[in-house]
Amino acid sequence: MLTPAQVQTATRLRQIFLEAGFTADGVLGLLGASAYAALARDEFVPARRVLQDKAGLLVDLVRLFIVDEVLDAHDLSEGFPVAELRSLDLIEGGEQIHAVVDVRPYGEPDTDWYVVSDHSAGRGARSRHEVAVDHVLGVGGASLTLARITPRIPVDRALDIGTGCGVQALHLSRHSRDVVATDNNPRALLCAQLTAALSGYRWDLLEGSFLDPVVGETFDLIVSNPPFVISPGHRYTYRDSGLAADELGRQLVGRIPQYLRPGGVAVFLANWLHIRDQDWRERVTDWVRGSGCSAWIAQREVQEPAEYVGLWLRDAGHAGPDQDRRYEEWLQALEEWGTTAIGFGWIVLTPSSEPWIQVEDVSTAKRQPGGAEVMESLDHFQCLQKFDAVAMLSGIPTVAAGVVLQETQLATSDGHWSGGPATLVHPSWRQDEFLDAVTKVMINLCDGQRTVTQVIDDAAAQLQSDPDEVLAIGLFRLRELVGRGFLHLARGH
Repeated sequence: MLTPAQVQTATRLRQIFLEAGFTADGVLGLLGASAYAALARDEFVPARRVLQDKAGLLVDLVRLFIVDEVLDAHDLSEGFPVAELRSLDLIEGGEQIHAVVDVRPYGEPDTDWYVVSDHSAGRGARSRHEVAVDHVLGVGGASLTLARITPRIPVDRALDIGTGCGVQALHLSRHSRDVVATDNNPRALLCAQLTAALSGYRWDLLEGSFLDPVVGETFDLIVSNPPFVISPGHRYTYRDSGLAADELGRQLVGRIPQYLRPGGVAVFLANWLHIRDQDWRERVTDWVRGSGCSAWIAQREVQEPAEYVGLWLRDAGHAGPDQDRRYEEWLQALEEWGTTAIGFGWIVLTPSSEPWIQVEDVSTAKRQPGGAEVMESLDHFQCLQKFDAVAMLSGIPTVAAGVVLQETQLATSDGHWSGGPATLVHPSWRQDEFLDAVTKVMINLCDGQRTVTQVIDDAAAQLQSDPDEVLAIGLFRLRELVGRGFLHLARGH
């Protein structure tokens, strides 16, 4: 771990980076949008083409840490911080200097951070190779997903399980008095400490597996981007848990509740198997039953086995002679587990005296929810628990502000117009809701004045339908729309 002197050096280096414009905005401005975007795809040629006729400290830093070029020590720009970088073991070499790690500007609109990780499998301008067993992943799609959906509520203590390079801990530092982070990879903890020091923070970094380093402690907010990849064995620390099938998700759900304070929230990513002749919703629901927590389980993507295996083989940069063998072994393991597909998603837990479980597929959503929208969703699901079928009949539904009802008209063969499909559009992240004829009429009656019973009776009268049939459809659909935030439901007077 870093010495006090190295922490001071990191503080000086941060100031040098900022003054040089080595920030996310600065790098974007230097490279341009196209070359900058290509970096996220491990495509470095566009950046090298932009940099080839440029000079200066910012250019040298981008070449060194982001594009991963070798720099000639005699050609370094004035003020290049060789001593500071050597002191922190960020560079190696004498006449020819190269970066040991990737130092990537990162941040939010009002702050600048630095994420220290290993270079990706692409290795920038240098050789391509398979990543090491203890490889420390940088900012990726999964970490950005978790950062987005994590509620940004002010808390006293927050925990980042499996911190890696420290991306989640950076975000937690904005609204948590104390940040604790664990990882069983010593190299990850070193990268996380460098990330913290270069970004102006100090965290309590603990070595150990998942929750083992914090046994007996409790937290207001827990987040985790764990090694959720469902694979045979344990090859890479950052992605493979070494547990069979999707056991990692089940174990996290089983353990995390005892570490949550009353009113606390846990948000973590998970993968789960779709097993032949089983509903994936029931499988994952079983993980939560008896935990003492209410849970929101959301599936954002599904992949078939071959697509899944190919994704993670490419992720590690492996294209060696045994790739086909590993591909076969992986598919064989998934087949033995009865796998038909693999789901990607998130799980949100919060302690509850009357636990509820909400499981849904959000793969068609317009986008991923933000942290505030996650909390709003929890409120919507909690609201439903106050209304069983009987209580709901006396509830008063109101369409949520900003919801749009889009109706279409279809031309008939005789040249007239006939009512066509209708859609409810939510102003936030939620996917649109297509309305059947009964629900379309009911929505127009949810004016904050009628009870659900009155809405159903009036809808039946308009449709000239049997009230019992409208009741069967109406209760189910209205309840769904309350849970998804399209309707608010208040108790009747």
